[in-house]
Amino acid sequence: MNRVLTLAAYNIKLLLSERNWFFLIWALFALQITIFGSLMSRLVSGKVEDYLFFYSIGLMVITVFDSGASVGRNFVEHAHEGELPYYLSLPISRRGFLAAQALYGVADTMLKTLPPLLGILFFMGRLTVLGAFFAVLALLLLGLGISGIMISMSFIAFKSVDIYSAFIAGLSALLVRFSTVFYPLIFMPNFYSPISLLSPLTYGADLARWFLGFDPQLLLNPILAAAVVTAVAVGTLSLSARIVDRIIEGVKVG
Repeated sequence: MNRVLTLAAYNIKLLLSERNWFFLIWALFALQITIFGSLMSRLVSGKVEDYLFFYSIGLMVITVFDSGASVGRNFVEHAHEGELPYYLSLPISRRGFLAAQALYGVADTMLKTLPPLLGILFFMGRLTVLGAFFAVLALLLLGLGISGIMISMSFIAFKSVDIYSAFIAGLSALLVRFSTVFYPLIFMPNFYSPISLLSPLTYGADLARWFLGFDPQLLLNPILAAAVVTAVAVGTLSLSARIVDRIIEGVKVG
């Protein structure tokens, strides 16, 4: 465990050295809320009560998705820059290495989402300790699930990093667009809504909104959402562990 924490602390230290990047992400979030959020809330006025709040949590979920995807990209970059063999040669198990990557992803998600989340909740008068805590917990679980998906797919990169990049870009577009990130499920067309139920972002977004006091009539059942988000996190991380154990060993990258 100490070796896992040491490796995770090293990666987090590298993450903190890029503090200017976090300020840029926070500024971009504020800009999107101020301009696009305000505009879209006027366009859907009367259909969704307090749509600006709905939209802001959706943006938060996209940030979590990007953070989870960055863990997979970080893993692939280690491989193609020749660093992965070094990490795998350390006195730490493959699953310990994966756990360190997961902790790195948790820290990355927290740094990117917690300040803007607290800011938007305070600005909208919805800030409560319990609501913020459980919403962050839901977002962290979602982030772990996304990280697991990206790491699970990283074996593609050992054959072709271009195919991996194209696949991740396409997956990102599908998971975000076919979800409740920007619009409630009950307002989607019948041919569209069943597809949205296949996106883990739908469950993560609705669960976070439920904890923050959004109208439950516009959301999925929170028990179902919590079960799906947890299952995705556990399932994809377990799959990642199997890939790290069986596929990476002996694979030539570069």
